[in-house]
Amino acid sequence: MILKFLNPVRKLNCNLLFKKMFSTGFKRNIDSLIAATIGFVLILLFTQHGGIGISPDSIAYTSAARNLLAGHGFTDYTDNPLVIFPLFYPTFLAVVMLVFQFDVIQLAPYLNALLFATTIFLSGIIIEKFKYKTNLYKRIILAIITLSPSLLEIYTMLWSETLFILFTLIFVLYFHKYLLTHRFSALIKVAIIGAMAFDTRYAGITLIATGVLIMFFDKNLSWRKKAEHILVFGSIGVSLVVINLLRNVVSVGLATGMRQKGITPLIKNLEYSGNVLSNWFSIQFTGSVFFEILALAVMIFFVYYFVKNINHWKSYYTYENIAVSFFIIYVLFIVLSSTFSRYEPINNRLLAPAFLPLLWISTCQIPKWRRYVSHKQLNLILLVFIIGISGVLIGSYFAINRENMSFMQETGIPGYNEDTWQKSNIGNYLQKHPEIFKNDSIIYSNHSQAVYFLTGNSVDGLPERVYKGEVADFKDEDPCILIWFNLDLNPDLLNLREIRKFKKVKRIHTFSDGAIFRLENK
Repeated sequence: MILKFLNPVRKLNCNLLFKKMFSTGFKRNIDSLIAATIGFVLILLFTQHGGIGISPDSIAYTSAARNLLAGHGFTDYTDNPLVIFPLFYPTFLAVVMLVFQFDVIQLAPYLNALLFATTIFLSGIIIEKFKYKTNLYKRIILAIITLSPSLLEIYTMLWSETLFILFTLIFVLYFHKYLLTHRFSALIKVAIIGAMAFDTRYAGITLIATGVLIMFFDKNLSWRKKAEHILVFGSIGVSLVVINLLRNVVSVGLATGMRQKGITPLIKNLEYSGNVLSNWFSIQFTGSVFFEILALAVMIFFVYYFVKNINHWKSYYTYENIAVSFFIIYVLFIVLSSTFSRYEPINNRLLAPAFLPLLWISTCQIPKWRRYVSHKQLNLILLVFIIGISGVLIGSYFAINRENMSFMQETGIPGYNEDTWQKSNIGNYLQKHPEIFKNDSIIYSNHSQAVYFLTGNSVDGLPERVYKGEVADFKDEDPCILIWFNLDLNPDLLNLREIRKFKKVKRIHTFSDGAIFRLENK
């Protein structure tokens, strides 16, 4: 019985993906392959100057992958258990490092280029299976995806979204297979994909919710079957994260680390979401009311689309309907969770997994028009579509990318690989004077991730003022060293003015972009 249950797990490989890639014929996939190749090259061009973009989150992923390979378990650059992020992405990076025997920072441009190319290619496979499509439509959409500043921003950074977006496409492929057969083996396979996506980003719970939503309204399943399939799918889908969270609780007593309560109201999060959506389509409007209306209008349209599909079964079992369901749940999750928990303001990074579903569903009905209009009218519509999309949207994307590439090839991608950081005076000093890290005093920094990235040494991060316990521990530490960067100041951290209220601040070294201080209690 156990072997029978595990059989679908053993068979979870790339077979379905390869079948999807080539079942429509190699010639039909050449356009997807060309677009994927262009996408691969674009990532390498963007990262040519300084390498992949590195943010504080990137440091957490990178250090965890390195420490895992070194036998230190899932610990970050501070040698503490990694709990604020799920563990699948660092594991993925560690496996890549193990296979290729290079550090993740060296591999990242090629890895992300491959992930982006695969994302483009699978998008083409999915579009090929749309209910309505033409070759012209498919190629325009592929061009939009390949040139999208939204996706290029993601895939030029060392972020878990690069893998998560790919997982969403694989999920769509496998879930469509399940909908066509309702086989238990297909259900287990898509549940495993959902589990890996969920443990890549906590927002991956939206894929589990998407599957449950579609199964719940599936009229070809009896209520007993629905209950069984939802229970199995949900149990497998959350399994990795449950194990992850239990490990976190045992390690530090918190499931997902310390997180602040949300301070951004719902209406403001709608505005931020609308702003991102307008940027995706290069809509040149401003004003909070416009962004709020845009976000609500898009959401209402998608909900209407899904409800309409419930009563049209040929439309319900389609790739488009899976995309509609995922968009609704994902955007709602981001907006609501940003309201109740404090994130960075909703931006392209947070919403990027919804870009492809939005692009697909907002355009997928266009090829249908050829059935209802005359040849002349069709040509006019296609001309408007080509001019409107190619001339405005793709033209806008091209201009944005040209400007971004010019900047990035000159100074590097914003982050710790950028010239500003790589040529930092204080950073160069720390690299040339490793003895400072052998000091008996605890060392703090307002950019502990930068210190690790530039020198390989671990220091403690300055506490955020809202965490009273950490602030109290910092106050009690006497004496200690503070490495202070003037670059990219974080307003949530204790600043020098506040520190001077309870500590004597003695300047040891001064630089144009920072300083090193010795701190003693008053």
